[in-house]
Amino acid sequence: MARTIKNVALAGAGGNVGARVLSALLALDFNVTVLTRSSKSFPGSVSVKVVNFTSAESLSAAVAGQDAVIDATFSPDEEAPIRLIDAAAENGVYRFITSDFGLDPDLPGVHDMPVFARKKASYEAVKRHAAENRLTYTLIACGAFLDRALSSGFAGLNLEEKTAFLFGDGNNIVPWTTLDDVGRATARVLLCPQETANRPVYVHSVFMSQVQLLGAAKEILGDEGWQATQHDMAPLLRNALADLKAGKISASTAKVQIQYCLATRALAHPWERDDNSLLGLEEWDMNQVKALIQELVPQSI
Repeated sequence: MARTIKNVALAGAGGNVGARVLSALLALDFNVTVLTRSSKSFPGSVSVKVVNFTSAESLSAAVAGQDAVIDATFSPDEEAPIRLIDAAAENGVYRFITSDFGLDPDLPGVHDMPVFARKKASYEAVKRHAAENRLTYTLIACGAFLDRALSSGFAGLNLEEKTAFLFGDGNNIVPWTTLDDVGRATARVLLCPQETANRPVYVHSVFMSQVQLLGAAKEILGDEGWQATQHDMAPLLRNALADLKAGKISASTAKVQIQYCLATRALAHPWERDDNSLLGLEEWDMNQVKALIQELVPQSI
């Protein structure tokens, strides 16, 4: 029988994802406790606990009495989320939402990418505890962050220079979800504890290819002057993995692994199971995508 969730602890509330999750939790009137490494300012209704994330005792004290714990941290430390998961299981926390927020973790090959090692370790940990009836869990599968990927260039589009770096031929259709939609979906999982127990939930703002995103950008900025180049992602992935093996770890080696996944249909494609309606999310239309691109266009253009 599902338990009512009211008290929620959130780690990583100051990050891109965590800030949206926090806003969505407060909008739904959850009692929120932010777990943070150092004292920070958050909305007045939030309880703040300064936690030593390397200490099992500190984490245990922080999550005691919570119905749910959400991990929205993204540090490369694989052990930090495991300690948080273990503390939740030991203190009777009912639901744990891992810091996944990406591709389908159940697709063969996705969690084999080194960049997803932290997510894989967390998934294995919550499944182990769930098998022992010590907690329940949910993962949020949302594909790539639509707004963040467009604004940072991760989606391969440079709106200012009118260039497009296409992953392969750019035609693979994948899920993209805005950070706000990710935040809303995460909070609303806690309103549907039975339907979302012990599985990934699958959400999206749009299913689109890079070529379709490029087409939308051209409608906003005009068709002239664009330079689009196709890139075979396989050799780029091999080089990135070789760099990792040699100890050359960088943002670029991580980015290439994810972009390789987005280019590969076996690793990224529209969800076969979709939870938008369950979690109250509406799919965007092309006009909304173009409006987002318009918002992101540098003022100098």
